[in-house]
Amino acid sequence: MMVHVLSCWVVLLMLLAVELFVAAAGSGWGIGACAGVMALLIAYGFMRITRAPALAFIFAVGGLFWLSILLALGSLDSFTRTNFPVGDTLSSTAHDPRTPPDTAP
Repeated sequence: MMVHVLSCWVVLLMLLAVELFVAAAGSGWGIGACAGVMALLIAYGFMRITRAPALAFIFAVGGLFWLSILLALGSLDSFTRTNFPVGDTLSSTAHDPRTPPDTAP
């Protein structure tokens, strides 16, 4: 039992080292591949999802489903964000001479 957990942990550390090396090399697909292998190792090594009851497998799949939904919703912010440069007519009225200056106390 302890040897199994220790071997999974050592493999995860090796995968972390590979992932850091691939990230330094600038390969995007390698980072995703390492992360996928890490997730599978956790599911099959630590969670032992193949020997778990069917309900545990259903909850694990449901957790992955909701994680994908939350990541998709979180990425919508950066995909739909619009930036206006400072001094643009939509974001300030500093160049309109009829507008009085802001006199905050």
